[in-house]
Amino acid sequence: MTPEEIDKILAKAANRAASPDADRAAIERVQGEILKDLRPVRPIAPTRAFTLALVGLFAAFAVASASALGMHGIRVLSNSQRALIFTILLATAWLAASACAREMRPASGLRLGLTALVLSVAVFPVLFSQIFQNYSADRFVSEGIPCLEAGLCVAIPTFLAIVWIFRRGFVLDWSEAGIAAGTLSGLAGLAMLELHCPNLKALHVMVWHVAVVMVSGALGFAIGRAADSFRRREAL
Repeated sequence: MTPEEIDKILAKAANRAASPDADRAAIERVQGEILKDLRPVRPIAPTRAFTLALVGLFAAFAVASASALGMHGIRVLSNSQRALIFTILLATAWLAASACAREMRPASGLRLGLTALVLSVAVFPVLFSQIFQNYSADRFVSEGIPCLEAGLCVAIPTFLAIVWIFRRGFVLDWSEAGIAAGTLSGLAGLAMLELHCPNLKALHVMVWHVAVVMVSGALGFAIGRAADSFRRREAL
Protein backbone atom coordinates (compact mmCIF):
# COMPACT_ATOMS: atom_id res chain seq x y z
CA MET A 1 0.00 0.00 0.00
CA THR A 2 1.40 3.34 -1.05
CA PRO A 3 1.39 6.54 1.06
CA GLU A 4 -1.08 8.07 -1.40
CA GLU A 5 -3.53 5.20 -0.82
CA ILE A 6 -3.22 5.64 2.96
CA ASP A 7 -3.94 9.37 2.59
CA LYS A 8 -7.08 8.59 0.56
CA ILE A 9 -8.35 6.13 3.19
CA LEU A 10 -7.80 8.65 6.00
CA ALA A 11 -9.48 11.43 3.99
CA LYS A 12 -12.57 9.25 3.37
CA ALA A 13 -12.76 8.37 7.10
CA ALA A 14 -12.55 12.02 8.04
CA ASN A 15 -15.29 12.95 5.58
CA ARG A 16 -17.57 10.28 6.99
CA ALA A 17 -16.89 11.41 10.59
CA ALA A 18 -17.70 15.01 9.70
CA SER A 19 -20.66 14.28 7.45
CA PRO A 20 -23.66 16.62 7.42
CA ASP A 21 -25.61 13.93 9.27
CA ALA A 22 -23.57 14.46 12.45
CA ASP A 23 -25.45 15.82 15.41
CA ARG A 24 -24.54 19.51 15.12
CA ALA A 25 -26.58 20.36 18.19
CA ALA A 26 -24.56 17.92 20.31
CA ILE A 27 -21.33 19.39 18.98
CA GLU A 28 -22.50 22.88 19.85
CA ARG A 29 -23.46 21.76 23.37
CA VAL A 30 -20.00 20.30 23.91
CA GLN A 31 -18.37 23.46 22.58
CA GLY A 32 -20.54 25.56 24.88
CA GLU A 33 -19.55 23.52 27.94
CA ILE A 34 -15.87 23.85 27.07
CA LEU A 35 -15.90 27.54 26.20
CA LYS A 36 -18.34 29.00 28.72
CA ASP A 37 -15.75 29.37 31.52
CA LEU A 38 -12.98 30.69 29.33
CA ARG A 39 -12.08 34.35 29.86
CA PRO A 40 -9.51 36.47 28.07
CA VAL A 41 -6.36 37.03 30.12
CA ARG A 42 -4.25 40.14 30.30
CA PRO A 43 -0.93 39.62 28.48
CA ILE A 44 2.13 39.56 30.72
CA ALA A 45 4.15 42.77 30.68
CA PRO A 46 7.45 42.84 28.76
CA THR A 47 10.53 41.56 30.55
CA ARG A 48 12.11 45.02 30.44
CA ALA A 49 9.13 46.50 32.28
CA PHE A 50 9.48 43.99 35.10
CA THR A 51 13.24 44.58 35.20
CA LEU A 52 12.71 48.32 35.63
CA ALA A 53 10.10 47.74 38.34
CA LEU A 54 12.40 45.39 40.24
CA VAL A 55 15.36 47.78 40.04
CA GLY A 56 13.07 50.51 41.34
CA LEU A 57 12.05 48.21 44.20
CA PHE A 58 15.71 47.53 45.01
CA ALA A 59 16.48 51.25 45.13
CA ALA A 60 13.37 52.13 47.13
CA PHE A 61 14.04 49.61 49.90
CA ALA A 62 17.73 50.51 50.11
CA VAL A 63 17.21 54.28 50.23
CA ALA A 64 14.17 54.19 52.53
CA SER A 65 15.91 51.91 55.02
CA ALA A 66 19.14 53.93 54.99
CA SER A 67 17.17 57.14 55.44
CA ALA A 68 15.43 55.68 58.48
CA LEU A 69 18.72 54.51 60.01
CA GLY A 70 20.75 57.53 58.98
CA MET A 71 22.84 58.26 55.87
CA HIS A 72 26.13 58.09 57.76
CA GLY A 73 28.00 55.87 55.31
CA ILE A 74 27.66 57.89 52.14
CA ARG A 75 28.90 61.01 53.95
CA VAL A 76 32.29 59.46 54.72
CA LEU A 77 32.83 58.15 51.19
CA SER A 78 34.79 60.18 48.68
CA ASN A 79 33.20 61.11 45.35
CA SER A 80 35.23 58.47 43.50
CA GLN A 81 34.29 55.79 46.04
CA ARG A 82 30.62 56.69 45.75
CA ALA A 83 30.76 56.55 41.96
CA LEU A 84 32.46 53.14 41.90
CA ILE A 85 30.37 51.49 44.60
CA PHE A 86 26.96 52.65 43.46
CA THR A 87 27.64 52.20 39.74
CA ILE A 88 28.56 48.57 40.33
CA LEU A 89 25.66 48.13 42.72
CA LEU A 90 23.25 49.39 40.07
CA ALA A 91 24.81 47.17 37.40
CA THR A 92 24.61 44.00 39.51
CA ALA A 93 21.09 44.90 40.65
CA TRP A 94 20.04 45.27 37.01
CA LEU A 95 21.49 41.83 36.25
CA ALA A 96 19.68 40.28 39.22
CA ALA A 97 16.44 42.06 38.28
CA SER A 98 16.77 40.74 34.72
CA ALA A 99 17.22 37.25 36.15
CA CYS A 100 14.03 37.67 38.20
CA ALA A 101 12.07 38.98 35.22
CA ARG A 102 13.20 36.08 33.04
CA GLU A 103 11.99 33.55 35.62
CA MET A 104 8.52 35.08 35.33
CA ARG A 105 8.25 34.28 31.63
CA PRO A 106 8.77 30.67 30.43
CA ALA A 107 11.34 30.22 27.66
CA SER A 108 12.54 33.81 28.05
CA GLY A 109 16.21 33.03 27.52
CA LEU A 110 19.32 32.19 29.50
CA ARG A 111 18.84 31.97 33.25
CA LEU A 112 20.94 34.54 35.09
CA GLY A 113 20.18 34.03 38.79
CA LEU A 114 23.28 32.03 39.69
CA THR A 115 25.43 34.25 37.46
CA ALA A 116 24.18 37.36 39.28
CA LEU A 117 24.86 35.80 42.68
CA VAL A 118 28.37 34.60 41.84
CA LEU A 119 29.28 37.87 40.14
CA SER A 120 28.01 39.95 43.06
CA VAL A 121 29.84 37.85 45.64
CA ALA A 122 33.05 37.98 43.59
CA VAL A 123 33.18 41.58 42.40
CA PHE A 124 32.44 43.47 45.62
CA PRO A 125 35.26 42.05 47.75
CA VAL A 126 37.70 42.94 44.95
CA LEU A 127 36.23 46.43 44.68
CA PHE A 128 36.32 47.03 48.43
CA SER A 129 39.88 45.75 48.71
CA GLN A 130 40.98 48.34 46.18
CA ILE A 131 39.22 51.43 47.54
CA PHE A 132 39.52 50.85 51.31
CA GLN A 133 43.00 50.74 52.82
CA ASN A 134 42.33 50.17 56.52
CA TYR A 135 42.76 46.43 57.15
CA SER A 136 42.36 46.60 60.92
CA ALA A 137 40.52 43.62 62.45
CA ASP A 138 39.68 45.34 65.73
CA ARG A 139 36.16 44.46 66.92
CA PHE A 140 35.71 42.46 63.73
CA VAL A 141 32.81 40.32 64.98
CA SER A 142 31.17 42.78 67.35
CA GLU A 143 30.99 45.41 64.61
CA GLY A 144 30.12 42.95 61.86
CA ILE A 145 27.13 41.09 63.30
CA PRO A 146 24.93 44.22 63.59
CA CYS A 147 25.63 45.07 59.93
CA LEU A 148 24.76 41.55 58.82
CA GLU A 149 21.53 41.66 60.81
CA ALA A 150 20.61 45.11 59.50
CA GLY A 151 21.29 44.07 55.91
CA LEU A 152 19.14 40.96 56.25
CA CYS A 153 16.36 43.00 57.86
CA VAL A 154 16.24 44.96 54.60
CA ALA A 155 16.71 41.91 52.36
CA ILE A 156 13.81 39.92 53.84
CA PRO A 157 10.98 42.40 53.12
CA THR A 158 12.55 43.12 49.73
CA PHE A 159 12.45 39.39 48.98
CA LEU A 160 8.77 39.20 49.97
CA ALA A 161 7.96 42.14 47.70
CA ILE A 162 9.77 40.47 44.79
CA VAL A 163 7.81 37.24 45.36
CA TRP A 164 4.60 39.29 45.27
CA ILE A 165 5.69 40.68 41.88
CA PHE A 166 6.42 37.13 40.72
CA ARG A 167 2.68 36.49 40.91
CA ARG A 168 2.25 38.78 37.91
CA GLY A 169 4.16 36.26 35.80
CA PHE A 170 4.36 32.47 35.54
CA VAL A 171 7.28 31.02 37.49
CA LEU A 172 8.06 27.40 36.61
CA ASP A 173 11.23 26.85 38.65
CA TRP A 174 11.07 28.43 42.10
CA SER A 175 14.59 27.29 42.96
CA GLU A 176 16.06 29.41 40.18
CA ALA A 177 13.64 32.23 40.91
CA GLY A 178 14.62 32.08 44.58
CA ILE A 179 18.31 32.53 43.77
CA ALA A 180 17.54 35.55 41.58
CA ALA A 181 15.18 37.11 44.14
CA GLY A 182 17.57 36.39 47.01
CA THR A 183 20.44 38.01 45.13
CA LEU A 184 18.49 41.15 44.31
CA SER A 185 17.16 41.48 47.86
CA GLY A 186 20.66 40.90 49.25
CA LEU A 187 21.97 43.67 47.02
CA ALA A 188 19.28 45.96 48.47
CA GLY A 189 20.65 45.15 51.92
CA LEU A 190 24.20 45.79 50.74
CA ALA A 191 23.20 49.11 49.18
CA MET A 192 21.55 50.14 52.44
CA LEU A 193 24.75 49.36 54.35
CA GLU A 194 26.87 51.39 51.94
CA LEU A 195 24.53 54.33 52.49
CA HIS A 196 24.28 53.88 56.25
CA CYS A 197 27.41 52.23 57.68
CA PRO A 198 30.35 54.62 58.33
CA ASN A 199 32.79 51.77 59.04
CA LEU A 200 35.33 51.84 56.20
CA LYS A 201 37.54 49.00 57.43
CA ALA A 202 38.25 46.87 54.39
CA LEU A 203 37.78 43.50 56.12
CA HIS A 204 34.53 44.63 57.71
CA VAL A 205 33.01 45.69 54.39
CA MET A 206 34.45 42.79 52.38
CA VAL A 207 33.13 40.15 54.80
CA TRP A 208 30.06 41.41 56.62
CA HIS A 209 28.51 43.63 53.97
CA VAL A 210 29.00 41.10 51.17
CA ALA A 211 27.75 38.31 53.46
CA VAL A 212 24.28 39.86 53.22
CA VAL A 213 24.18 38.96 49.52
CA MET A 214 25.58 35.47 50.12
CA VAL A 215 23.14 34.62 52.91
CA SER A 216 20.17 36.15 51.09
CA GLY A 217 20.95 34.25 47.89
CA ALA A 218 21.31 30.96 49.80
CA LEU A 219 18.06 31.54 51.69
CA GLY A 220 16.28 32.42 48.46
CA PHE A 221 17.41 29.15 46.89
CA ALA A 222 16.35 27.15 49.96
CA ILE A 223 12.90 28.76 50.03
CA GLY A 224 12.48 28.21 46.29
CA ARG A 225 13.57 24.59 46.60
CA ALA A 226 11.03 24.03 49.37
CA ALA A 227 8.31 25.65 47.23
CA ASP A 228 9.15 23.36 44.30
CA SER A 229 9.02 20.28 46.55
CA PHE A 230 5.66 21.33 48.00
CA ARG A 231 4.24 21.96 44.54
CA ARG A 232 5.38 18.52 43.31
CA ARG A 233 3.77 16.81 46.32
CA GLU A 234 0.53 18.70 45.71
CA ALA A 235 0.52 17.52 42.08
CA LEU A 236 0.72 13.86 43.04
